[in-house]
Parts: sequence; structure tokens; C-alpha cells
Amino acid sequence: MANRTELEAAAAAGVISADQAGKLDAFLATRAAGAPPSLSGEEDFRFIRNFHDLFLAIGIVLFAVGMAVGVGTVVATGDSPPEQRAVLTGGLCGGAAAIMWVLGELFARRRRLFLPAIATVISFTLFVVVATASLYFGILVGREVNLSSDVGDGMSPLIQIGLLLSAAMMFLAPAAFYARFRLPFSIGMSGGGAAFFAIACVMVFAFKDAVRLLPALYLGLGLLLFAAGIAFDARDPARATRMSDNGFWLHFAAAPFILNGAFGLLNQVFIGADAGVMGGSGGLAMASADKSENAVLLALATLATVVVLGFVSLLINRRVLIVSALLTTGIAIGILLNELGLGAGGMAAATLIVLGGFVLILGAGWRGVRRALLGWVKPDGVWARIFPPEAAA
Repeated sequence: MANRTELEAAAAAGVISADQAGKLDAFLATRAAGAPPSLSGEEDFRFIRNFHDLFLAIGIVLFAVGMAVGVGTVVATGDSPPEQRAVLTGGLCGGAAAIMWVLGELFARRRRLFLPAIATVISFTLFVVVATASLYFGILVGREVNLSSDVGDGMSPLIQIGLLLSAAMMFLAPAAFYARFRLPFSIGMSGGGAAFFAIACVMVFAFKDAVRLLPALYLGLGLLLFAAGIAFDARDPARATRMSDNGFWLHFAAAPFILNGAFGLLNQVFIGADAGVMGGSGGLAMASADKSENAVLLALATLATVVVLGFVSLLINRRVLIVSALLTTGIAIGILLNELGLGAGGMAAATLIVLGGFVLILGAGWRGVRRALLGWVKPDGVWARIFPPEAAA
């Protein structure tokens, strides 16, 4: 049976289209497993096939943690000056990153095992970030730069460059991994890393205004990642190829930024600019303790935001956005139920029941609701690439 790599190569050569390659891969896989083919447009979890993949991923994580502990042990047992220890840490972490890259060659490129490859790229990225920061700041200390005095808006240009260089590795390392191994998860990781780099820029260059600017920045960055995910989805409306996988992980990265940004802005409106510095659930919890009336308004606005996000999820056929919103939705429902005077047990039970019922109803009626909402979309039209319609029942 042809594997997915061969089918993608055939699509790249123009023998078959990308959509045909994805559909053929799904059909052959289900035939081999003796299961009925999946419905078109569903978000199949293609990054894990069996327990063997999980077994290997656990081994990679344990191996990476072992190397990290080993690096820390070697550095801690030495009696060399701090700058030499930093350089040693950077060199050892760079070697560990090289080892993870070799594992990527084995599991990501040769064997195409996605879950082990995910564990590999996460470990590789962390080692690269630590290596970059350690080498850079170790060299600065060797030049007698006082790191402890450079904080906040008084930070020296050398320190700013070091922090931004380290933050840049959060998206450059997974981007390099994707360029070599075409692992969809690394696209989402690189997108999230790029957003983190933008946030680091604000923290470095506008430290005093960071509290006020961060919620809007979160929202803007999340929308950019969401748009990038839509761009990949438009290339594969049937959700059958690697393009769709790229879009999935970009949506996965976008959802927390969108939610944190929206909730942070709501905190500033209902609670005040000093509440909920990082947005999201922390601000909601603070509001429920300090300002009951505004907390209820904030919770209602939060639920309205989640409803809008759910509507968008239905239109683009991406459940991952809803899953990312479940925690914050539960907190908002808990705040509203708390106003009814329920005990802790009753409030927890009611929150879980409401939240679970919401997921069940939405999941059971997903295809029917989408069919009703997207009846105007022509299957072969331009809008179908962004809002893939449901086939007739």
C-alpha cells in the first residue's frame, strides 16, 4: 500500500491533486484497518496511529529530560566562573539540540512518526533557546556586562538584543524543523513562537505600557494566526492533506491568544486596567472576589464571546477553537452560578453539567447545524474553500 509520503510526492509532481492524495490516503488507511471511511471534512487525529507511537514519544521525552538534568549536573558540579558555566551550558544544550535533530531525521523524515516527531521538535526548540541564551549572556558576562542592573525600561541595547535573540529561537527553531521535515505541528509551534517574540518586543521596548498593551496585542496576534490557519484550510477544504494539518495547529495556537486578548480587554472594560494583567481566567477569578456586579457582567460578556467563537468554529468546521474555550467558559458559568448562592459542590456539578451538555449538543448537531448555516455555499465556489459546506444527509 502506498504511504502518505509517496502520495504527497505524487501530488507535488502533479500526478494527482492534493485533495485526491489526502482522500486516497484516508481510504487506503481505513481499508487496511477494516473500518469504514471517515466523513469528508472531519478533523482526523493523524498525529498518532497506535500505542507504539506513544511509547516512542515517552522515550524521547525521558531522553530529553535526562540530557537536561545531565547538563545541569555537569554545570553545577564545576567551580569555574559564571560566564564559563553559562558558555558550557550553551555548548552542552547545543549538543543536545543536535542529538534531537538526528532523532528528527529518524522519526520525522524517515519513519514519518508524527507523535515522536512532536516530542522531538519541542525538545529541540527548548534546547536551542537555552543554548542561545546561555552562550549570548555568558559571553556578555565575560565582557563584564552587569546583567543585574539592566531591567525594565533602563535595559541596555546588548541585553535587549540577547532577550530578543533568545525569544526569536522560539519560532526560528520549529520553522527550521518544518523546512526540513514538513511536520505540521511545527508550523503551529512556529506561529506561536512568532507571537511570543512580538510580546517579548513589547516587554523589552515598552515595559511600562505592557499591562495596557498586552490584551490588544494578544488579540491581534491570535487573529493573525487564525488568518494563517484559514489560508492553509482554503487549500484543503476537504481536510484531507498536510495543508489541513498545518491549519489545524495554527488554529490550535491562535485560540489561546484570541481568548486571552478578548478576555483581557473585557477585564479592562468591566473591572479596570489593573485587573487581569495577563487576561483570561485569572482576571475572571479576581473579578469574582472583588467586584461581584462587574464580575457578572464580565462573565456574560465572556459567554457571548465564546458563542461568537463557536459560531465561527461551525462556519470553518474547526472544533479546536471550541475546545480551547472550554476552561474559560466553565469559569464564566461558575461565576454566574455563584451569584445564585449554590454551595461549592452544587456549583461545580452545575457548571460541569452545563458545560458537558453544551459540548454534547453542539457535537451531536454539528453537521446538521452546519448544513443549515451553509446552504447558500456552492460546493465548487470560492467561499467553499473557507466555509466548506456539509454534504446532503
